[in-house]
Amino acid sequence: MFVDNGRAITLSDGILMNTFEALEPEMVAAFHSGKAEHGFPPAFDIGPLPPLWVQHSSSSRILRWLDEQPERSVMYVSFGSRTAMSTDQIRELGAGLELSGCRFLWVVRSAKVDREEAAEIEELVGEGYVERVDGRGLVVREWVEQESVLAHRAVAGFLSHCGWNSVIEAAAAGVKVLAWPRMGDQRVNAEVVGASRLGMWPEEWAWESEGLVAAEEIGRRVKEVMHDAKVGEAAARVAMSAAAAVAEGGSSDKSIKLLIEKISK
Repeated sequence: MFVDNGRAITLSDGILMNTFEALEPEMVAAFHSGKAEHGFPPAFDIGPLPPLWVQHSSSSRILRWLDEQPERSVMYVSFGSRTAMSTDQIRELGAGLELSGCRFLWVVRSAKVDREEAAEIEELVGEGYVERVDGRGLVVREWVEQESVLAHRAVAGFLSHCGWNSVIEAAAAGVKVLAWPRMGDQRVNAEVVGASRLGMWPEEWAWESEGLVAAEEIGRRVKEVMHDAKVGEAAARVAMSAAAAVAEGGSSDKSIKLLIEKISK
């Protein structure tokens, strides 16, 4: 599929990219200059596509819980809808979050999006876990409106598999990322997280099916990211760059106008 799609790209009149110049300056410059790959059509960086500011209410229990937490105190933990973890790794992750001492919102999944989630939360995280972390951690298995969560004042960090949508949404919200890529293009995306200073990527953490990452290591890294003020300041600068990109005269704004000009001819 990747090979077929890659060949099909060269037959198109242009490529729309959900990214922005300040996030990936070398990549964007390479596409604009034609140095990325011979024969590629023009590329237009028009991101971030998600809204920079999300108007959210406290209608759901998740947002109500976040409303009760101190500002910039919560680590949001989610690995998307297409990444599943083994029960053993879920238990290590849960123990690591508990050891970190940090507040967290954890979306637990053991099945991929097109498969039914059969196990109860207690079966996945262990008996008594939800009660032990009550007040400091909220563990859910339901669908989460991620943009609203990332835009919430209480959320400071995002432990993520680094799907591209998640990276872009975190960048737009100025939420620092602790990258844990699991498969596909996610390692490439995690490199962007590190290079842009949006967050950090422990490169030694296991790839899908390569073994377990221990609870102690997870807890140490979560605590490190949550308490690192410099990472937070860098993530805030990325968000400012994202807002500037789509503002009048910004890099993405210029790309959109150039696109409109080309297709209007």
